[in-house]
Amino acid sequence: MAETTMKTMRLLATATLLTLSGSARVAAQRCDVNSGFRGDYFRIDRYQQRDLIKHFESMDEIPEQVRDRLNKYLQEKLGDKFRQKLKFEYGEWLDLEKLREQFPSVYEENAGLGSYDLTFYFSDVDKGLKAFFTKMALNDDGSINVEIRLPDIGWNPAKADIISCRDAYSIAASYGFPIELSSARFEYSEEQKSFIWIITDSREVEPDDPFPFMPRLKGTYRCIEINANIGIVIRIYKETIVL
Repeated sequence: MAETTMKTMRLLATATLLTLSGSARVAAQRCDVNSGFRGDYFRIDRYQQRDLIKHFESMDEIPEQVRDRLNKYLQEKLGDKFRQKLKFEYGEWLDLEKLREQFPSVYEENAGLGSYDLTFYFSDVDKGLKAFFTKMALNDDGSINVEIRLPDIGWNPAKADIISCRDAYSIAASYGFPIELSSARFEYSEEQKSFIWIITDSREVEPDDPFPFMPRLKGTYRCIEINANIGIVIRIYKETIVL
C-alpha cells in the first residue's frame, strides 16, 4: 500500500513538472515583445505640408543647441547607464512659422504641440522585451514640450530593473490567465510612474457596461496589469476594443 502511494506521488510530481515545463516553453515562445507607440504626432496633411517637415534619422542631424539641451535632459532623467541603452529611432521638425503663414487653420491645431517630434526605443532581450518605443516633443529652442514616457530612472535606478516577460505570464497564470491563450505587452504607466506588463486573455468576455449605440466592436477581453519592477498586480480589468 505504501509503495503504491509513493508511486502515485511520483507520477503526480512528474506530471506537475511536465506541466510547468510546458508552460515555461509556451511563455518563452510568447516573450519577444515589441511594444510602445511610434505613430504620427503632428496633425498635418503629409502631402500638402510635406515641404514644412524635416526628417531626422540620427540625433546628429538635430541642430546642436537643441541637441545639447535634449542630451542634458535625458541624462538627468535617465542616468548614464540607462541613457546608453536608449536609442534614437527617428524624428521630425515642423516649421511652425511657415505653417502659420501658409495654413493658418492647420497651424492652430499644431501650435501647442512643439516643433520636434522624437521617437526613441530600448531593448531588454534577456527579459523578453524586443523593443519598447516611446516619444517626446520639444519646442523650437529645445525646451521640453512633452516629456518622454519613461520613469525618472536617474533619481531611482531601480525603476530600470524589470521582471521578465516569463515571470509576468506566470503571475498572470496564477490569476486565471492561461499562458497559451494570452498575449503580453509592455508599457509605461503615468499613474504608477513605472513600467508595467499587461497580459491579455484572448478569450472574449461580456463588457461590464454595454454600449448604447452598438458601435463596431472587435471584442472585450480580460487584462491584468503587473508592476514590472516588483511583480505586484496593480489591477484586473476588462478592455473593449472599438473599431
